[in-house]
This record gives sequence, structure tokens and C-alpha cells, in this order.
Amino acid sequence: MFSIDQFVADCQGKRASAVKELLEEALRDPESIKQALAGIDAEIGQSNIGDMALYKSPQLSVLKAAVPAGFKSPPHDHRMWAVIGVYEGQENNTFYRRSDSSLERAGGKELKTSDVLVLGEDAVHAIENPLDQTSYAIHVYGGDLPNAERSMWNPFTLKEEPCVYEGLMRYAHQLMGRE
Repeated sequence: MFSIDQFVADCQGKRASAVKELLEEALRDPESIKQALAGIDAEIGQSNIGDMALYKSPQLSVLKAAVPAGFKSPPHDHRMWAVIGVYEGQENNTFYRRSDSSLERAGGKELKTSDVLVLGEDAVHAIENPLDQTSYAIHVYGGDLPNAERSMWNPFTLKEEPCVYEGLMRYAHQLMGRE
């Protein structure tokens, strides 16, 4: 049975590559993760990032990401490595690279149940849930994500600005046609 406390303990002090292996091992039984995290109801758009944190310290953050059906985020960075593992549903990632004072698309990756993705410290991406149901993932970060200074990009002009949760959600609602 998956234990978040044991998973966090195993991740502490590890690099992204080792955390990827730990998450891949855990995702061999996605139902166990689903059961272990079932009582935690934080959802993107309904909670702030701190509410989704299963664990956070200056060196490590572990979040339960519940991404609503149809959700689309604007491009954003984390300024720390990230390891993302989907345990139910799908999370599509669009990658970007910096280009002068803007961004240009640089590929993408669909993550389905049991898939794991590693993002480097300088990664810029946007996420989308293309399904008609909520998708669930564990996100592990090499730092204190809820309190990190980060950037997001206006999804319509691709101009960089400080990443604040309310602004990120405003853009998400615009991208989803809800505002």
C-alpha cells in the first residue's frame, strides 16, 4: 500500500532522477496511490497551491494535483526541478523555450496513468486536462513551490509576468472560455 509519509521520506535529499525512479515504482500500483490520497480534496482552481501540498519544506514539495476536466493553464515555470506522475486520467504538457522577450513552442508530451515526466529547473510548460473527468497526479518539486518566486506568461501575448495564483487562474478561465 502506498504511504505518502514513506514516499516523502524516500524523496528527501534525492535528485530528480532518483525521485523519478521512486515515482515510477509507486505508479506500478496507481490504485494504491488513489486510495491513499482519496481523502485529500484539494483541486486546481478550487484551492491554492499550498492547500494541495502533501508535504513542503525549503528543499522539497509534494503535491496532489487534481486537474479538473477541460482545465488549461497558461505557460509557467517552477524555477526548480519537478517530477510529475499521473495516477488517474491524463495531463498534456506543452513545452516552451525562451525567445527574446517571449516564448516559442518546443514540443509536448501526453501523460497518461502511470506515466512520469521530469522537468528541469529552467523548464517552461503549460498543462491541460483534455478529458471530461478530473485527472490526478503527484507532483514533486525540488524546493518550496508554494512560496517560490516564479513566472507565468500571458497565454495570448506570451509576455512574461510574475506568477501569482489568482492571475494563473484568471488566465486558465479565459483559456477555457469561462470568463
